[in-house]
Amino acid sequence: GINAEYGQYFNVNDQMVLERLMYACIPTPNSSYLDKFRPIPDFYGPLWVCITLIFSTAISGNMADFFASLGKDKEWEYDFKKVTIAATVIFSYVTVIPALLSGYLWWRKSQAEIKLADTLSLYGYCLTLFIPISLLLCINYEWVRWALILGLVVASGGVLVQTIWKVLEQEPKKFSLIITVVLAALHVALILLFKMYFFTATATHIKPQPHGNSTVPS
Repeated sequence: GINAEYGQYFNVNDQMVLERLMYACIPTPNSSYLDKFRPIPDFYGPLWVCITLIFSTAISGNMADFFASLGKDKEWEYDFKKVTIAATVIFSYVTVIPALLSGYLWWRKSQAEIKLADTLSLYGYCLTLFIPISLLLCINYEWVRWALILGLVVASGGVLVQTIWKVLEQEPKKFSLIITVVLAALHVALILLFKMYFFTATATHIKPQPHGNSTVPS
């Protein structure tokens, strides 16, 4: 039945999930991350990654705003919209792009050995490194933030690009290159959006304190 079909993607143990989380942070030359999905990909790990990342990004983004407000004659307010924005962007990214990729490969009758479940799992796990980076990005130094973003592009993007390139190795080189470059560009765009919206150099949700002459009752 339907429950059994989808239930198999949650039938994993802690060791399998931890191994997939670890390898999602480390590009390994001459191998495909999809090898870690044997015998079957899972949705438990990607779902945990996405939910954890939503809250870590929203909390850390608000902390970054708070640190930026220190020493200024302004009142800081918690921005609850960050949770909604983070959830929308993250879940859209890990569902829409894998669906489009799988649909396009199916339409081309591609020989690539990757199914929708593989791409969904791949994209979810590729956000693993975003979680610790999001916590570190509340550090109020722009050079530190950009160094972390560069590391995130290399590590997380490296795992994704290397996996996609390996999957498409039987396709024409020009086609493989275009698809890989487009997906890499979308991943970098996500990371830059992640940085520019949630972790800007100055506070983005600070309310000026009212100035006025206080009157002393007689």
